Amino acid sequence: MNKSFIEDKNFDENFKKNFVNVMPIFYEMQSTFLSGIYRRYGDLDGANIIVYFAKNLHLEVLRLREKELDLSISLDRFWDNHKKISQPKHKIISIARSTGLPKETTRRKILDLIKKKHLKKVDKGSLSWSPVDELKTSYIKIIDEEIIYLSKFIFQQAKLLGLEISFSKINKEMKSNFSFYWYHYLDAQLKYMYTWQTSMKDLELLVILLQCLIQTFNFISKKGIEPIANLNKKSLKNIDLSEANISATSISEVTGIPRATCIRKLKIFEKNNVLKKDINNKRYYVSLDDDNNEIPVLRDGIVFSETSKIFCNLCTTTLKGLIKEKN
Repeated sequence: MNKSFIEDKNFDENFKKNFVNVMPIFYEMQSTFLSGIYRRYGDLDGANIIVYFAKNLHLEVLRLREKELDLSISLDRFWDNHKKISQPKHKIISIARSTGLPKETTRRKILDLIKKKHLKKVDKGSLSWSPVDELKTSYIKIIDEEIIYLSKFIFQQAKLLGLEISFSKINKEMKSNFSFYWYHYLDAQLKYMYTWQTSMKDLELLVILLQCLIQTFNFISKKGIEPIANLNKKSLKNIDLSEANISATSISEVTGIPRATCIRKLKIFEKNNVLKKDINNKRYYVSLDDDNNEIPVLRDGIVFSETSKIFCNLCTTTLKGLIKEKN
């Protein structure tokens, strides 16, 4: 396969042509990532800041390899490489701009992350991402799980382009050249969270919505809907989305967000006609627009604008790296 064929526009076409089949894997990957960092750091604003630091740390590992050509950047060697680098200074304003968080929120969250020993003050007041030893083991376990979901997503995209790269090959390669792939993965996640942070001002809303969308798309897939870009009146005329419902308790169990918080934020979606609540079982499901039977949250362009651009670029970079290693 010619590497020039692996371009953002081809992945964008895949997203549109295979929308119903692509999105469940994408949403599962995002749910795993966001729920994972929520559980680890206690809130998504703080986690967003850690992602910023981690991304830049991987960049420094890659720069280290420019000096040591035989340096292993594998997952197994990650904490050894972590010790070798000197993490650059980051101004609060730069962190705020990259995460989409207000400057004062950023300052407050950084102080909390220092208190919880996720960030560490070093010389002259600069900060480094230096978790304590007991958190390092759990970090690797989380990464292992995230690599599985990312590998599934990339495998699916490769298959749609006719590329013969096995899931095991992708999974193994990501662990072998971990810092390269994880730098680009975290860069995509940082941009993704920035998009939602600036539009919704609340990343917990995103995590909760993802659970409802996963439930919906899994239900639609089982009904045999054709892989089309728009879920419209014609494609959904025989589908009762109220059957694809989910409870606040289930969302809480998956995400780690307290049930009371889930209920409160589900009501926000209900008020804005993104979700509806079944009055009998108190469970929530994705709303259809009464006029044209489309799903408003998808029609609004969230999926096919910035999100598509961000993850198409990730797919392009990742698969070009995989093909280079394969050859």
